[in-house]
Amino acid sequence: MLIIRLKEKKENPLLKGHPWIFSGSIADVKGKADNTGLCRVLDAKGHFICQGMYNPHSQIAVRVLTLRNEPINKDFFISRIRSAIEMRKLIISDNTTCYRLINAEGDYLPGLIVDIYGGVIVMQLLCPGMEGFKPLIIDILRETYPDFVIHERSDTKSRKAEGLRVNSGPVYGSLPKGDIATVESDLHFLVDVKTGDRTGFYLDHKINRQRLKTMAKDLDVLDLFCYTGGFSVAALAGGAKSVVSVDTSTPALGILRRNMDLNHVKPFVWDCIREDAFAFLKEDKNMYDIVICDPPPFTKEHEGYTKINTLAMSRIRKGGILFSTVSYSPQFLEEDLLKVISRASVTLSRSARIISPLFQAPDHPYLSAHPEGKHMYGFIVYME
Repeated sequence: MLIIRLKEKKENPLLKGHPWIFSGSIADVKGKADNTGLCRVLDAKGHFICQGMYNPHSQIAVRVLTLRNEPINKDFFISRIRSAIEMRKLIISDNTTCYRLINAEGDYLPGLIVDIYGGVIVMQLLCPGMEGFKPLIIDILRETYPDFVIHERSDTKSRKAEGLRVNSGPVYGSLPKGDIATVESDLHFLVDVKTGDRTGFYLDHKINRQRLKTMAKDLDVLDLFCYTGGFSVAALAGGAKSVVSVDTSTPALGILRRNMDLNHVKPFVWDCIREDAFAFLKEDKNMYDIVICDPPPFTKEHEGYTKINTLAMSRIRKGGILFSTVSYSPQFLEEDLLKVISRASVTLSRSARIISPLFQAPDHPYLSAHPEGKHMYGFIVYME
């Protein structure tokens, strides 16, 4: 096993529960690494601190597995996976068949994502250490869910930053033909687990969709960056008078149309438009009661979020609502989004009042000492 010695006082964040060691905190590395990079971490005086997975090619040099000096073996992973399963029993309702089972650091299994869609498990391995434990993890998932298909979607950009190749395809069993049918709080969705965004569906918006459903009755709703229509379906299920769904992806809009059919949406209250959201907002002259603005991360974050939120606000009637969210933008924080909302409202000479924050769903837990695990946030804004 590798032995890693830290620089003076660099163990303090770890002792408080932070699960990462950055490369600049390491004084020296001794020993030979196996394919998991399993390591024992010592402080500057040689005292044991933790065990983790070392990757010399990443800025996050060590991902912590445990603060205990215990065997890292199959029993260790069984215990962690069972703990994740027990938590989901508390927070996933009986009328939901799609959810996140393992959320990496949030479930003390850094670099491992496992999502469930009906009878299909979709797994992502995001760091070399977890890649090395892949056969063991697959064995545990097969033993725990013997009737489930297992499919891998380790095709994220973050793998390249970790020095890993993209890997996607079947692991155990064969996927059924077509998209996977799932249910979320009695709403029906089809999921493309082979090529869809993330693992196929934005599971982290589960509770936000329910919030929208309770607010949409008799209102006109605009769903920007709608993807396969999670928010659109929720709004119509909540009794929205009309919904306009906008996205640039032809495959996603194809699934959205089938989702509308599954949920028996009347076509005269729903419109689907394939167009860039910025272009749509500049051309569209209609006004709406609720606008959902859930864009992908922007290269120039402050500029992009300011522009799209200003355009979105301009289409909201007085007394209307903006759902504004940010996902996977580690350099753009909640306070940055608040500044953007304020700046946009001043530009339009309108009042913007924060009604409520928006959160990632409870099946996406993160550690109290690891704010980086909070990858989705937003606000419900009342516009006057």
